[in-house]
Amino acid sequence: MRLRYKKFIILFSLAIMLIGMGTFSMIAPSVDFSFGGSSVNSLSTTTSGALASKTDKEIEEDITMLVKNYFDAKQRVAMSELEECVSDISHVEEKRLVTEAEYIEAYKNIDCTILNEGLREGTYRVYVYYETKIYDIDTLVPSLTALYVTADESGKFTIYLSTIDSSDQEAIEALDNSDEIQQKIESVQKKLEDIVSKNADVRDFYNMLESSSSEDETDDTENNENIDQEAGSNQDSD
Repeated sequence: MRLRYKKFIILFSLAIMLIGMGTFSMIAPSVDFSFGGSSVNSLSTTTSGALASKTDKEIEEDITMLVKNYFDAKQRVAMSELEECVSDISHVEEKRLVTEAEYIEAYKNIDCTILNEGLREGTYRVYVYYETKIYDIDTLVPSLTALYVTADESGKFTIYLSTIDSSDQEAIEALDNSDEIQQKIESVQKKLEDIVSKNADVRDFYNMLESSSSEDETDDTENNENIDQEAGSNQDSD
C-alpha cells in the first residue's frame, strides 16, 4: 500500500463528514464525495423552451452523462473538459484535483438520483452515488455527494457553482432533508462502515488518515508555537 495518503486526509475527512451530517455543500465539486439512486421526479413537467421537448428519460440521460463526464475529467485533471461541465471553472481547484488523482484510480458505478421538487424550472438537485477505486486497494469505497445542475436556454446542462438564491437554497435543503435522501445517506453510511470494519486494507487506510490527522494537528500546534517564539511573544516557562 502506498504511504503517500497523508495529503488525502482532508478529502476523505470531508467525505465522511458529509455522509455523517446528512447535509451537503452548496458547491459540491470543491468537496466532491458522493450520493445516488436513479429516479427522475417529473422533471420535464416544470420546464419550458428547449427542455419542454425532452422526455424525463432524455433529461435523466443528459444529466447522468454530464455527471459521468465531470467525474472522468476530474480524475484525469482535464481542466478544459471540466470547464465544459461547470458554470464557473474558477471554483475548481486544479491542485486539489492533482492531489486526488494521485490516490483515486477511478470513479465507478456512478448512479444519479435527480429531483427538482420546489426548484425553479430547468434546475435540478442531483444526488450522485459512486464508488472510488483507490490505488493499491481492491475494495471500492462508496461515496455520496450532491450537485446543483441547471439548463440554459438551449437545453445544455451544467453543474452550477455560483451563488444560489435563498428560495432555491431553501428548496435544496428541503430535498436534502427529505426521507428519501436521508435513507440514501444512512444506506451509504452503513455500507461504508461495514467495509471499514470488515476489510483490513480499507480499515488500515482510514486508521492512517486518523493518525495523519492527529500528527497534522500536533505539527500545526508546534509550528504556531515556534512562530510565536520567533516573533518575541512572552511565554511562561516551567
